[in-house]
Amino acid sequence: MPLSGDFSILKFETYEDYLQSFARVEEYRYLGSKRVIGAMVKLGYCTNAPIMEKDEFLLRRQRLKQSLNPKVIDKLFSVYRTSDDPALVALADREEPNVLMSLSTIIFLQVRQRNGSDISGYIDYADSLRACSQHMLGAINWRAVFEGRIMLQPDRTHLSFYDWHRGSLTFNHSDNYKVVNYGGRLLFKHNADHKIVPVTATESIFQDNVMRTFIESPMYGLMILYDHHVRKAF
Repeated sequence: MPLSGDFSILKFETYEDYLQSFARVEEYRYLGSKRVIGAMVKLGYCTNAPIMEKDEFLLRRQRLKQSLNPKVIDKLFSVYRTSDDPALVALADREEPNVLMSLSTIIFLQVRQRNGSDISGYIDYADSLRACSQHMLGAINWRAVFEGRIMLQPDRTHLSFYDWHRGSLTFNHSDNYKVVNYGGRLLFKHNADHKIVPVTATESIFQDNVMRTFIESPMYGLMILYDHHVRKAF
């Protein structure tokens, strides 16, 4: 998945090869069947390490291969930045490491709409950049954001979205994060290194996993950036 993710999975051509790497010599000796061994690994009998499901393994492997391709940063959207607004400068500074997946940034934003009501939400920056690069339906146009032609705002497809007028709250997993609940607090679990990223102001046992930056912006008001340095694992 991220550039500083678990590169060791690239040595496995198939998911079955990945599963069998957790088995010990004794399992091969007494069980013989690779299918049975794979099933035991998934059930946690052969290792205490977290085991990826097949879809997650394939996705991470694909992302790692993409991250090793220099074309991934041929053109950054932030090269089109026309404003020195602190929020856009901070996002521009973080774009390349998010594209390279060594850094994972979550953006918190609260926006006043034309009708006077507010919406707020948490955006997976790297996931949103990737969606724009792949011209996915409904993706944020990051070039237009950096050019100042449109304003960045959260929507119901992002990690979290709250409509203050309607009182409606939605959550979504992204390619990089799963939304988790711990003691009634909103947390995000990074899919690559399995670290928990807290996004509340209260003290947390996970607070060392994230760096929180408050940005006062003439364009966006208060923006909060949660930076998680993805742990390197081999």
